[in-house]
Amino acid sequence: MTARPPHDNATPTAVGTDFNVMQLLQTRGQSPLIDGQTGNVFTYEWDPVTDIVVIPNEHAQAFGIKPAADITGRDLLLRVHPDDRERVTTELAAFAPDHPYVRTSFRVVDPDRGLIRIETNCCAMFDGSGKIARVVGIIADITAHTLAEMDIAKANNLLHLAMDAGKTVGWDWDIRSGRDTLFGDLQTVFGIPGYTHIGHVEDFRRRVHPDDQAMVWLAVKRAMEERTPYAAEFRVVREDGETRWVAAQGRFHYLADGEPERMMGIEVDITDRKISEEALRRKEFELEQAQRLAQVGSWQWYPDSDTLIWSDELYRIAGRDRSQPPAVELSELYTAESCERLRHALGEMLRIGTPFKLDLEMVRPDGTTRWVIARGDIQFDSSGIVQINGTIQDVTEQRRVQEALRESEERLRLAAQAGRMYAYEWDRKTDIIVRSAEFTHILGTSGDSNKTTCQQMMNSVHPDDRAKVIAATNECTPESPSCRVRYRVVRPDRSVVWLEKNAHAFFDGNGVIVRMIGMVADITERKLAEEAISSMSRRLIEAQEAERSRIARDLHDDIGQRLAMLSVSLEQVKRIVPDSDTSVRGRMDELRQQVLDISTGIHALSHELHSSKLRHLDVVTAMRGFCMELSEQQKVDIVFGYRDVPRTVTQEISICLFRVLQEALHNAVKHSKVRQFQVELFGTLGAIHLSVRDSGLGFDIQPALNGRGLGLTSMQERMKLVDGELSIDSQPTRGTTIRARVPFTQTHTATG
Repeated sequence: MTARPPHDNATPTAVGTDFNVMQLLQTRGQSPLIDGQTGNVFTYEWDPVTDIVVIPNEHAQAFGIKPAADITGRDLLLRVHPDDRERVTTELAAFAPDHPYVRTSFRVVDPDRGLIRIETNCCAMFDGSGKIARVVGIIADITAHTLAEMDIAKANNLLHLAMDAGKTVGWDWDIRSGRDTLFGDLQTVFGIPGYTHIGHVEDFRRRVHPDDQAMVWLAVKRAMEERTPYAAEFRVVREDGETRWVAAQGRFHYLADGEPERMMGIEVDITDRKISEEALRRKEFELEQAQRLAQVGSWQWYPDSDTLIWSDELYRIAGRDRSQPPAVELSELYTAESCERLRHALGEMLRIGTPFKLDLEMVRPDGTTRWVIARGDIQFDSSGIVQINGTIQDVTEQRRVQEALRESEERLRLAAQAGRMYAYEWDRKTDIIVRSAEFTHILGTSGDSNKTTCQQMMNSVHPDDRAKVIAATNECTPESPSCRVRYRVVRPDRSVVWLEKNAHAFFDGNGVIVRMIGMVADITERKLAEEAISSMSRRLIEAQEAERSRIARDLHDDIGQRLAMLSVSLEQVKRIVPDSDTSVRGRMDELRQQVLDISTGIHALSHELHSSKLRHLDVVTAMRGFCMELSEQQKVDIVFGYRDVPRTVTQEISICLFRVLQEALHNAVKHSKVRQFQVELFGTLGAIHLSVRDSGLGFDIQPALNGRGLGLTSMQERMKLVDGELSIDSQPTRGTTIRARVPFTQTHTATG
């Protein structure tokens, strides 16, 4: 241990070893291990001149030296670990009169014990010339202490890593002062930068979410009073306003008198777990709602624990109490036939792993039955069966609807057969029409497929009716998607059948037809009957018109002439009566006036029965004349207007429209209780229209049509003879409008 060359005749300035050691201890402070923690502490003395180091024999072994051996400073320096040797030499070389103390630590290599850690405090004493006379000091074996410190540091590092990785914060709350020390991952949990934070417990209280504060402090108080561990899960609000979930655990420490001294614990951030739990609860709720809406229950069986689990919806389907365990015996759940099929399916699944799907009849505890679709699947791993899963879907209502639908379809089929009808559906994109089986008997194409195209169908429609069929389809709109049309079809045997189509169209977002469904009925017999009735009606009306014409001629040519002769005779008789007989002459004037009034009435009646203007002139003139005559007779105001009326209108159409006008005006004058009426006759492309309007009392149309009066019925029958249409628009107190439309396709020059 030679730091300086030895000097002879050196006189130390200190007065003794014991004194220098005590001074060393008092001046430099105790070594970390000179506090009773270890007994391996001893003093030494080194003489630089002789290089002899004096160490008690019982402590020499700390340096791996045998007792009673001579020890030199050089021997001790060679035993210092090579990595520490130069540093120790440098530190000892720094002795000076104004710097006599050195404290250092180093490692010693012992062949038996291995690496030993040494700490020394030493003091150099100098002679009058400032040279080192001797060095005294104390040596402590700090191997155990150093290793303990290293273990503590390592443990602290591991704790820090664990707290950072686990998003964990520890706390130490001094209850008397209120000081609360936080350490750990403060940034994640509280949004506080750094690893350690010292504050007051009220700071922590403020960080707890307001909705959780009462719960947290109640748990703290209970743990303190009952001396039990503290545990709670709650939310904290970070400095930036973000909310985090933490799970806290802690314990109180108490003084000898029982007063709580401090509380220590940790808080683990469980936000991710809470988010996952909330997501799981949401998924479970969504699954429960989905099962409820779909009426699908689920079950799981775990063979290892022989555990069977039912979902809430399965309990509902089975009609069983949720508080009771699931039914295990299949015979408790299903009818005998269903039970047998399910057992077989389960056996096959267990044997070869085949999933199953079965329609089963379930029996509830109250005796009612439900139809269900049962599905099952099995999961394996290398050790065997892990789990069996299944679902039960309640399809009772669906089966009832399907059964009702089958019955309805059967009734429809029977009705279609009895009524000679067939259903169809047209896909506009593909132009394919799918027809029900009844079409073969109606169209006479027994060997054809039930599929055709719209173009092929149109080829079988009578040429005179094709435009009408196409127009009926094209007139469908999203606001008025239904259509009805009658048309003829030429069958393969060249016979003709009358069909009536009632259809409903479906549209896309742009208002374009995408498909159409409907019913087609064979109305040939009805059409023949209608034609027979129409023919009879035509003959009756023609006979009526002929009779009207005969009566009109008789009234005009016979009765009218007789009344005229009677009027002349009365005038002649008056002349032979003396002027003085005024009473007779006056009476003769009255009789003559009555005769003239009767003649005028018969003349008007004759014109109503058969208008000579209609026969010799045109319908416009005849209607205008009738309106003027009726206006004068009934003292009412009738406004007649016309426009675009063809010059040449057939006698049949003219008579039909004239009779409708007569009937409509007579009814209006008689029942409307108003004195003003509007009549309009006009032509459009392909038709002639007549309207008679008043603003009077109005009436309920259906009761009027079903009543005993013949006026409206007569008008309707007349319109049928000319393929016309009659419409009546009337409501009580809102007036009445009667419209007549007669097809007219002849090329003509319009008047008006």
